[in-house]
Amino acid sequence: MLSLWNLIAAILIILPLSRQQHLAQITPKVIIVTFFDGEGNAYLNNSNITGEFDFGAQQHEVPFASPQFPFLHCTRGGDVCLITLGEGMVNAAATTMALLADPDLDLSKTYWLLTGIAGGAPDQVTLNSITLARFSVQASMQHEIDAREIPKDFSTGYFPQGTTSPEDTWGYVYNTEVYELNIKLRNLAASMINTTQIIDSSKAKEYRSEYGYDPRYAAGAGLPKVTECDVVSSDTWFSGELLATSFAKRVKLWTNGTGVYCTTAQEDGAVLGALARGALEGRIDFGRIIVTRIVSDFDRPFPNQSAIDNLRAQSLTYDSALANVYLAGTSIAHGLVKGWDEQFNKGIIAQNYIGDVRGTLGGEPDFGPGKET
Repeated sequence: MLSLWNLIAAILIILPLSRQQHLAQITPKVIIVTFFDGEGNAYLNNSNITGEFDFGAQQHEVPFASPQFPFLHCTRGGDVCLITLGEGMVNAAATTMALLADPDLDLSKTYWLLTGIAGGAPDQVTLNSITLARFSVQASMQHEIDAREIPKDFSTGYFPQGTTSPEDTWGYVYNTEVYELNIKLRNLAASMINTTQIIDSSKAKEYRSEYGYDPRYAAGAGLPKVTECDVVSSDTWFSGELLATSFAKRVKLWTNGTGVYCTTAQEDGAVLGALARGALEGRIDFGRIIVTRIVSDFDRPFPNQSAIDNLRAQSLTYDSALANVYLAGTSIAHGLVKGWDEQFNKGIIAQNYIGDVRGTLGGEPDFGPGKET
């Protein structure tokens, strides 16, 4: 007959074993990543209506996640999960690291689908456009001089940290300025979205028509579509042609002329920085990341409009943009799950370099200091 102490010892031995058996219980094929409650609710609320994915089937509390959004919401089989990280770079990086550290999640084959709204550049995209990025550029890592004190020979008050002029390309290298993603996977994701289903609104049509008076902004005056172009990460919400032009130039310079700036958002660079560390530890596959942003406002005014009035108009297409966040995310997630056995389980081998500016994950970056053309 077991004594009380022997019984306790037996339980202590069994508990770690049961914990180990539990580790692989949630093995997501896809994690849809959102950043604030509006984006998260676009999935949670619509899934109840369409039945596409039942994110209410199970909830998993993630240790150290945002106190505001502590749960990973998953379908019954755990194939597709949804999480809201919290707005801004700090929240995004912290919650992503919490996911990576959670022993109850097997993320080795998970596809990460970052979805959210963003500002858009009217020379490339228009309101309600669905964009997919190859590059995420953290262009806010620069010096800033107030516009009222910019030297007369400077084109902008922003220039890279560690330099003295906007014409300088690189200064200090933090290793998080640029992340390059899997082009082949991006193209496959774009093909999964039915462009005829993109939701538009009368407010969006009316507002974008104002950009038709400037031939540079033909894209902004046009109809929304799926566009493959790149995202700038910055916690500063900016408005104005001069700032937008400055950030577009920085994207070109920091991607060796390859990147095309079309959206501005807050969190992507922070999430990718955390995921790169997860990949370095073998926790995730960096080749399985998709970044899609839906244009909800413009980064610069239309002709004869002020920058501040453009900034104040940012909520005009909020609802339709969120509807397209849901459309894009569920379309891609459905495509990944449907093609899992045939194609996506084994992964999509990148034919381009993927990773950061220093080649931390292996391979030779095609951008960065000394790579300028």
